[in-house]
Amino acid sequence: MYNDAHGDRDNARVKEIVMTTLARDIMRREVISVTTSMDLRDLAKLFLERGITGAPVVDAQGELAGVVSQTDLIYYGLTRDDELVLDSMFYQTARMDGQHIQRGFQIEDTNTAMVQDVMTPLVHSVTERASVDAVVRMMARKHIHRVIVRKGRKVTGIISALDVLKSQVSARKPPKRPKAAKPPKRPKAAKEAKTRAVKKKSGPAPARKRKTGKR
Repeated sequence: MYNDAHGDRDNARVKEIVMTTLARDIMRREVISVTTSMDLRDLAKLFLERGITGAPVVDAQGELAGVVSQTDLIYYGLTRDDELVLDSMFYQTARMDGQHIQRGFQIEDTNTAMVQDVMTPLVHSVTERASVDAVVRMMARKHIHRVIVRKGRKVTGIISALDVLKSQVSARKPPKRPKAAKPPKRPKAAKEAKTRAVKKKSGPAPARKRKTGKR
């Protein structure tokens, strides 16, 4: 019975926080964006170096133009028509010890496609003032794992499913009780004045009788 009541309180707290927390409260502000003119080879290197699987795409004016992911790169690699192994002009001009080198093949990457050729122009985004509840509903409805946060057409942040989960875990933690404030210490002068007032009110202490010895 106690566990059920405790769980209901936790769920109510999580629901309240999800409804009142805004996208700007949980978004990550350091967003790695790429441009529409970026070469796909540079994009692949960026994904590997930064350990990310996707990024928002911006145009020359810095405005949101789309989103690109590793899936887009893989799909493009599987469907493109260009060949990576071609007869090279290298062997027609190169010489070794004054002699022509025997003809052969050299691997050349002729892939000159850019991000704008593979990106998805449809962007699932929200404004900074959108509630986390709206973000969760969008992720569930669109089957996506990240949502771009924007201000107008400018990218200001990004929210992943992990960010939403972290916010809900934090909501389940009971709030810390504030520590009781300690009473202020009395100044030493005030303490001494109070002691003198008590002594004055009780009157002077009785004088001690001297004991005199018999002669």
